[in-house]
Amino acid sequence: MPPAPPVAFATLAAPLPSHPPVRSITPSSHHLVLLHGTEFLTVADNQTLQAVERLERHTRTVTAVSAERGRIWSAGLDAIIVQWDERSRHPASEIKAFIKHPRPLTALATHEQDNLVIAGTGGEEAEALVIFWDTRNTSEPAYTHATHGDEVTHLSLLPPTAKWTTRSEPLPHQLLLSGSRDGTVALSDLRLPGGEEGDAAFVAAAQCSPVEAAGAYEWKKGMRVWARGESVAGWRIVEGEEGGLEFVDQTEVKFEAKSLKTPEEGPSVAHPAQQERAYPAAIRINYLSAVLPSAGVSKGGVPILSAGTDDGDIVLLHSASTPTAYLMSGPDARGHKGPVHAVHHAARDEALYTGSEDGVLAGWSLASLPRLVVGDPEVDDDGGDGREDINSEDESEIESTTSEESDRSDDSDDEEMWGRRSYGRDR
Repeated sequence: MPPAPPVAFATLAAPLPSHPPVRSITPSSHHLVLLHGTEFLTVADNQTLQAVERLERHTRTVTAVSAERGRIWSAGLDAIIVQWDERSRHPASEIKAFIKHPRPLTALATHEQDNLVIAGTGGEEAEALVIFWDTRNTSEPAYTHATHGDEVTHLSLLPPTAKWTTRSEPLPHQLLLSGSRDGTVALSDLRLPGGEEGDAAFVAAAQCSPVEAAGAYEWKKGMRVWARGESVAGWRIVEGEEGGLEFVDQTEVKFEAKSLKTPEEGPSVAHPAQQERAYPAAIRINYLSAVLPSAGVSKGGVPILSAGTDDGDIVLLHSASTPTAYLMSGPDARGHKGPVHAVHHAARDEALYTGSEDGVLAGWSLASLPRLVVGDPEVDDDGGDGREDINSEDESEIESTTSEESDRSDDSDDEEMWGRRSYGRDR
């Protein structure tokens, strides 16, 4: 019988002043920047997790945060972007998002190498735009993209083509990944104006459910994109037959709430038999909270997922729907006591940072836990997907499906079959 998944309690947990809900965690040089769905941000020490400053300048809800090279940027529904100095933790500059009228901002990315700040807009009263500013002159936007038809929810940069080479005609030096509530994930040329029709900078797109979060990760010498909404969709990025890039081999991980029995014993569970264990015998996961490719990726390219309970418990799941670790609320006041929607994996530090609706910031050491199971026999000691779902009360309700035949594990066979090379694969 395979070993039980490890069970862990938070290494550190710190309640925030006034207990605002934690909706996202962004790492900066020496801090964690917490977004709450309020008009302010909290800066916390990344070692002690104690709050050290509240950043206040916005007059409406802050919706997005970016941190780069000792600078923190925030965007809000007040149509303002604020640059914060991380040392003084005071505003250093502001950008007003005004194109015919103020544009409430819903997503943010920065690229200081090109002196660019990029924000996404959206809403019922205006068309969705991706707006670019040159940080050397922010009095007006440098250009815009009209890639989406509804609120832009995600912006991030893919690695430059200096690393992700292609054999065909040169691709954009830098690609922007964007996601939207219109159910579109798109790639566009970071440095090219969108034009009146909004398609001059367009590179590739794929459809899925409305996007709440998105990202990209390396896989099999190439790159995959994921998007989380009602389910988690994923694609490979490949060279198109006529040049450019395409999204192919879509996978979808569907999630429904389910009950899980927690391990009674295992590598991280130690308590006398007569002592009542400090966590419940069963929990119910009700929502997906994060996609964590940095924590592990299955043979089919599906990353580890984080799911949560309403009582502050976190379960890490691999693509076979089997729990690979239980991060429990803990006894008394230790850990979270409300839903956890903010999860950040610090891969280099082998740590997980989490934030909950009850205003608690927690840190988890993954270094002391067994290696996470990801569902890849080449990675997992126990053979990966051969593990049975012995901990589930119900039949598994997390299903992974693919839009095309998924047995394409060998790189050379994959290339011969499809005749197109994955974006990022060197020859």
